Amino acid sequence: MEQAKSYNDLPQSCVLHVCTSCRPTNFPREPKENRPGYKLYKELKRLIEVSDKLRPITLQPVQCMSLCKRPCGIALSSPGAWSYLFGDQDATATPHEILECVSVYLGLPRGKMSRTERPAALQASILGRIPP
Repeated sequence: MEQAKSYNDLPQSCVLHVCTSCRPTNFPREPKENRPGYKLYKELKRLIEVSDKLRPITLQPVQCMSLCKRPCGIALSSPGAWSYLFGDQDATATPHEILECVSVYLGLPRGKMSRTERPAALQASILGRIPP
C-alpha cells in the first residue's frame, strides 16, 4: 500500500455519484422511487446524514450513468485524485461497503486504491478508474 507523503496528498472530500435511474432489464420504469438506483441513493443519503465519522462527502444523484447492463452504478471523484466507476451495486446489500470504500479512498494519497484495499463488493464490480 502506498503511504501518504503529506496530509496534502489526501483527498479532503469527495463526490459520490449515484445513478438514480438504474434498474435491471424488465424492471418497471415507474414509479421512479422504486428503481434500485433511486433506493441506493436514498439509503446512502440516510447513512451519510446519521454518520459523524465520515469526512465531507457530497452525494450527487445522477439521472443516467449509461451503465444499464451493470446496475446500480456509482462513481467516486475528487479534485486532483483518481476517479472510480463501479457497477453491480445493491440498494440493500452494499451501502455500508460503498461508504467504507469512500473512507479508504479519502485515506490514500490521491485516492489511489488497489483492488485489495477496496471492500469485497467493490473489487469485482469496478468498471474503470481515471487518473487525476
